[in-house]
Amino acid sequence: MKLQPIIPYKKIAIARYLLTSMLLILLSCKSETDGAINERILMDNISIPKGFVIEKMYSPEEHQQGSWVSITQDDLGRLYTSDQFGYLYQITLPSETNKLDSLAVKRLDVEIGLAQGLLWHKDVLYALVNSNVNRDLLIHSGLYKITDASGDGNLDKVDTLRVFKGSFGEHGPHNIELSPDKNSLYVVLGNRIVIPDGLDSYVPKVWGEDNILPVITDPSGHANEIMAPGGWVAKIDLESEEWTVHNVGMRNTYDIAFNQDGELFGFDSDMELDLGMPWYRPIRLCHLTSGSEFGWRKGTGKFPEEYPDNLPGIANLGQGSPTGLMNGEGLRFPSYYQNGLYLFDWSYGTMYFASLTPKGSSYSVEIEEFLSGVPLPLTNGIVGHDGSMYFLTGGRRLESALYKLTYTGEESTEIRNLTENIQGAAERNLRRELEVLHEQKAADKIDFIIENLDHPDRFTRFAARIAMENQDYSIWKNEIYNSKSPLKTIVLAISIARHGTDVDRFRVLDKLLEINWSSLPESQQVDFIRAIELLLIRTEEKLPEAVIKRLTDVLIPAYPKSTDIINRELCKTLSFLQIPAIIEPTLKMMERDTVITAKQKANYLSGDISGRNEQYGSQVEEMLQNMPNAQHISYAKSLSTLKRGWTNELRERYFNWYNRALKKSGGKSYAQYIRKIQERALTNVPIAERQYFEALATEAVRESNNLMQGVVQPKGPGQNWTVATMKSAYANNKNKVNYENGQNYFKASLCVSCHSVKGVGGNSGPELTQLGTRFTISDMAEAIIDPSSSISDRYRFTEYHLPEGRVVTGKVLKETKSELEISTNAFSPSLTTIIKKKDIIKQDESPISAMPPGLINRLNEKELSDLLAFLISGGDKNHKIYHESK
Repeated sequence: MKLQPIIPYKKIAIARYLLTSMLLILLSCKSETDGAINERILMDNISIPKGFVIEKMYSPEEHQQGSWVSITQDDLGRLYTSDQFGYLYQITLPSETNKLDSLAVKRLDVEIGLAQGLLWHKDVLYALVNSNVNRDLLIHSGLYKITDASGDGNLDKVDTLRVFKGSFGEHGPHNIELSPDKNSLYVVLGNRIVIPDGLDSYVPKVWGEDNILPVITDPSGHANEIMAPGGWVAKIDLESEEWTVHNVGMRNTYDIAFNQDGELFGFDSDMELDLGMPWYRPIRLCHLTSGSEFGWRKGTGKFPEEYPDNLPGIANLGQGSPTGLMNGEGLRFPSYYQNGLYLFDWSYGTMYFASLTPKGSSYSVEIEEFLSGVPLPLTNGIVGHDGSMYFLTGGRRLESALYKLTYTGEESTEIRNLTENIQGAAERNLRRELEVLHEQKAADKIDFIIENLDHPDRFTRFAARIAMENQDYSIWKNEIYNSKSPLKTIVLAISIARHGTDVDRFRVLDKLLEINWSSLPESQQVDFIRAIELLLIRTEEKLPEAVIKRLTDVLIPAYPKSTDIINRELCKTLSFLQIPAIIEPTLKMMERDTVITAKQKANYLSGDISGRNEQYGSQVEEMLQNMPNAQHISYAKSLSTLKRGWTNELRERYFNWYNRALKKSGGKSYAQYIRKIQERALTNVPIAERQYFEALATEAVRESNNLMQGVVQPKGPGQNWTVATMKSAYANNKNKVNYENGQNYFKASLCVSCHSVKGVGGNSGPELTQLGTRFTISDMAEAIIDPSSSISDRYRFTEYHLPEGRVVTGKVLKETKSELEISTNAFSPSLTTIIKKKDIIKQDESPISAMPPGLINRLNEKELSDLLAFLISGGDKNHKIYHESK
């Protein structure tokens, strides 16, 4: 697994400062990836490989047709697209058959839209609808098919295949993919859709939160009510009568695609608010094998990729917003670009090309930047019948466009018949043989399954365990006592932890502890500790003291002499067991090595993010320079649950760490998470002493909250700004904008209370550092003037209707069995209201943004222009916008 950016974007960014029109940039660099085109050109402000031509074919906004997010093509070559918040459209392209001067677009005369997924197959247009708060179309989230019932060539009939109850925001139904044999559909669904009862599943339905220490939920309230297993993929028949859960544990994968080997992949999203935390997981390409689990859990509960009960991504790409994923097969591009996957990143305006090389039964990946622009909010794309790539930009009501990318260079563009890779075929066939047993019970195959539980290939080993767990428990529960392989014993222990009784778990724990685990390779040591964790997590009885002592005797000699990951997991487990001997050595580790290492950094930002986007990537890099050591945050969280063994001297050292940590930078939830960990630790301090230990961190909190110091209020005169007057004001003043003034008005207009730029500001609204990569001036103006027109579900408030007509509007910060603690004010998230669950009559998503309109109405033309320039620059005083204004 290796991130391989081969494009020198720092050079391109400098060139962009100097160029005002289309210019050929001849850049060469050595690539380790044979066949890649290394020279670049800039066409219509979009960087593409040399030899390619890009054409903006259509702008939906110019025709009041919304912002397009999904696309497919029928057998006659016509395209179908959907507005995220509106209708479906049919596009007829000029061709030898259609003698048109330009493409023709018409809205389908059917009451359906809001489709984040479209697929044409066998004269049926399938639409996967994600319906949120919508005023135009009364249609539920779900899967629909649209056909030509009258036979006149027009789609006119809509049939409902499945409806999902509820409102899911942007984490609901997403895209549809046709299976390689063309007999099934695969649909991908976000983590807000609970798997309905009664579905078949390749994933054993024994999923749980499975965290040995209590989970701290997200301070901003995002997804705090969502339980395992998170986002999922379902395999269904063409009539949607049989649904089978294919894999689970993703956060919010928007799109999926098959490669030529018939293997399924997904491009999963990160939680950028968690940047810098040990539980942060970057955007990543995942190999979605049958029965797989990818470990998404709410808040701090996300599984590390090393855990054996989930699979890792096969390529990490750092921060971003994944949207489309497509296979290059059928493109009339150079052969290298036909054999791989294209990954769309909405927030960085970047399309990546992923070259896959078989490795075991999975793949290694080489990633390169293929296409990028600012702003270029990529949504989805397809391989056209003519061999061109057609892709969309838009989403969240941003300016939208349909683009066509073709290759006109000198290399051959003959479409290759991509056959299955010979390399890795035997390994994939073995895994697939095991995957057949995810849906079939076969007692005569138990020996075959057991044989592969310690297979050296992780994906094969995982498939074997899932195959075993889908067989009758009584058949394999005693196999662990015959095992001579440490790894096989560990895998069996994990399965028994998930399926067995407490009696089984205690017996298996005895067997497990016979292993000389410190002699195992690091990965198997992780598996060993995780097996213990799962046995303890799933055991309902109180642990006998004798068991605790034996566990301590086995584990404590390795702490803290081991590697970071082993120390991290041992600290969790020993804290759960309430072993005070870990306090002193853990504090020693927390007091040294405070500079984040390259290895730790790679956990959440693989590769050179500055290479992906010079302007905005460098700002994330700047934030990383002041990040704490994520390993130490994990230690602090583990120790926060330890009740015994503390002296005043140890507590002072421990709580002083919070003072240092709160002076560091991170994602938007960073400081709030640190405070939540501290609050939990304070519950173990005697009441009379809590005020003193809490005060050890107040200096850092005061510094981080002092955002308004030195702010100069606007001179005005202001006005009731409109989109048109904002655009006009900026056009008149963009050549004389001032960075310091813009930064000041970002604070004076109270934007900083809810939004952050480069890590400075509040976290109750979207982070704005990357705003300029996807928003035009028109987009910004519309979002500021009418903030309720498009609200991300992450920041949407909920209306709780209570007796006597009372309504409480806000976000859940904390939930117990009987109560909800609701944050009701975006400007002051700490202002909360407690409501009883039994009093809730109903709850609805609020159609009103927490951001009030009119915050900029105190600003005059010049002041407003300075603010807009600051937002476009992402808080970067070296941005070209300030060079151009001189």
